[in-house]
Amino acid sequence: MADPTTDARIPVTILTGFLGAGKTTLLRRILSDAKGVRYAVLINDFGALNIDAELVVERTADSVALENGCVCCSIRDDLVEAIADLLARDDSPDRLIIEASGVSRPLAIADALEQDALSTKTVLDGIFCLVDADSFSDLDFSSTELALDQVAGSDMVVLNKVDLAQAATIEKVETTLRGALPRVRILRATNADVPNELLFGPRETAPRNPDASHHHDHAHDHDHDHHDHSTEYATWQWSTDKPVEARLFRRALNQLPVGLLRAKGVLRTDADSRRLVFHLVGKRREMAFEEHPAPETSTLVAIGRHDQIDPEALAALFEGCLAHAPAS
Repeated sequence: MADPTTDARIPVTILTGFLGAGKTTLLRRILSDAKGVRYAVLINDFGALNIDAELVVERTADSVALENGCVCCSIRDDLVEAIADLLARDDSPDRLIIEASGVSRPLAIADALEQDALSTKTVLDGIFCLVDADSFSDLDFSSTELALDQVAGSDMVVLNKVDLAQAATIEKVETTLRGALPRVRILRATNADVPNELLFGPRETAPRNPDASHHHDHAHDHDHDHHDHSTEYATWQWSTDKPVEARLFRRALNQLPVGLLRAKGVLRTDADSRRLVFHLVGKRREMAFEEHPAPETSTLVAIGRHDQIDPEALAALFEGCLAHAPAS
């Protein structure tokens, strides 16, 4: 997860999933309520978004510019070139979202971000796979194999359309996914309604370059309903002004509950004068020292399911990572 205060790279979110799983619905939800963030979206067919006409400022053959500062562009032959063109714009985005084709695999897109032309300009922030809870069991063998490949290449699964499926069907789909991929993190959703904090990280929904010209406060009617996620998900924060022992911190990460879905930490350790940055999104964890001085106060922010986060247990887990001064 990029730190907007120090990392000039643009965070990239990849949406994948089989045809009809709800990727376009999710994109439409994000764009219609951008909350001041300037999103750029690369999609195979942006016309399918069916964006409210009152949000559209300009429409050309291969792009749509929106009143809220977001832009949607079609993916042509070269994904790397398309991303580079977006980043070269005067109104470069705060975040980039790529919708993968329903029959493509997301890791190929992730690999494209590592090419020299993009590696210093973008950073992969998360790969989310949408799965249709109601129709997954009806896929034929080859389609099921492709869908499982898409899940395997993702950090988290959004099990969409749970309102249309029977409880037994939902359990069967989740059992199938976990049977093939035991570490998979699954979010149940209706109308692809997923909290931004899970898609983009806790405290990461503000724009990278706040500018009054980016912000718009308009009331629009949309074809989807939002519900209060506060009863489903909890945000937890921990901080300390004592150095963290890197070895113990790595060990603690193996004890994190599976219900912890998204987390970021910027830490001061006993092992290095640089800051240690920790990033968790679904099953993927990254931890590395960065070329910035360590902060005086180490901070961790996480989001997960209410019923699977024990604040006291998490605090105790990380308190156990504090470095202690040697006995005199």
